[in-house]
Amino acid sequence: MKNNELERIIDNLETVFRGDAWHGPSVMEMLYSIPLELVSHQKSFSKHTIAQNVFHLIAWRSFVLEKLKNNIHFDLLSEEENYGNDAQTSQQNWTNLVNELKHHQELLVRVLQGHDDSLLNKMVPGQDYDYYKLLTGLIQHDTIIWV
Repeated sequence: MKNNELERIIDNLETVFRGDAWHGPSVMEMLYSIPLELVSHQKSFSKHTIAQNVFHLIAWRSFVLEKLKNNIHFDLLSEEENYGNDAQTSQQNWTNLVNELKHHQELLVRVLQGHDDSLLNKMVPGQDYDYYKLLTGLIQHDTIIWV
């Protein structure tokens, strides 16, 4: 089977993550522009810190990777599973957090490149939606996490 649609999704996932996105700065451009002293500071307009949002991006990449392994039981149910704990999202852990996000992105792209377009119509194990919705949702999620 051809891989045209999945290749386009991977390209969009990478564009939003690494750069040249139509909507403005990519995820990594945003992260590299943030002063270290702000990553664990909670603003009045946001429930989560920047570091917690980065953890959240990692958590959802982990979710996709686990579902691609057919792990029907994996889910992100708690606040800590979604946004981490104080140690994981501390200013002191910032570099590790960003590196972990980059690692999860690279791993996700590699795993997706091993599939073809037939993946997009398959239901995500334990969910009521398919991989097309999950992957396009992940792209959309990356574009709004900073709002």
